[in-house]
Amino acid sequence: MTMQTDERLYFPAPDVVLNDEGVRHESYRREGTEVRVSYIPPHAVLSSHSRKEAQVGMVVRGELSVTVGGLTKLLKPERDVYVAPPGVDLSVVNPSSEETVVLEIKRDKKGETYPAPSGYFLEPFESRKFVGMDVTFFLANWIELMLADIPSGGKMPYHQHSHEQIGICLEGRYDMTVEETSHELQFGGTYFCASQEGHGAANPNAGVARSLNIFIPPRYHRVSQQENNQESQ
Repeated sequence: MTMQTDERLYFPAPDVVLNDEGVRHESYRREGTEVRVSYIPPHAVLSSHSRKEAQVGMVVRGELSVTVGGLTKLLKPERDVYVAPPGVDLSVVNPSSEETVVLEIKRDKKGETYPAPSGYFLEPFESRKFVGMDVTFFLANWIELMLADIPSGGKMPYHQHSHEQIGICLEGRYDMTVEETSHELQFGGTYFCASQEGHGAANPNAGVARSLNIFIPPRYHRVSQQENNQESQ
């Protein structure tokens, strides 16, 4: 079945690439943003490189040793986030005998800046209830990430705001609507919602649906001016 034009804009089909190191990438794109689900083989080593775009990443299965700007951290699933600014070296190693799955966001838009948080890594900023969902936030100067569990029968009411929003299904399945166009998301499925585009979500299924939602700039929290200045240095 062929997607309609609007559906491809809000819910793009992935481009699938297998690179020389055996890493499989599923890439979803809209304008200057790429969401990429990467399947990294056991013991794979991806050497250091710098990029013209900012890159943010979170492990969703397995574990991964990530080095950004000379600092290294072992990332556990949904517990740590790395933020690599443009031009800063990034390398990764899968130290385990199991495949690792990583969710990455690449961003390169004219007029935007992408300062790094202190130390290049984020830990959970806050966990709480939000419109019936269990949510956990990660916060940097220019980007906010929200893990959300939508219970069976739960929903995010249809709304709009000035912040760009991007979301990826991590577990289960749920119905996402953007600008009156609806699509069921399963693992890796991604939606893109530009500023002031209406959107909402609902889980009509028996199990919990888990998603990662990205807000640019941050929507629910703000970085203080002092932290702003530190990140810009």
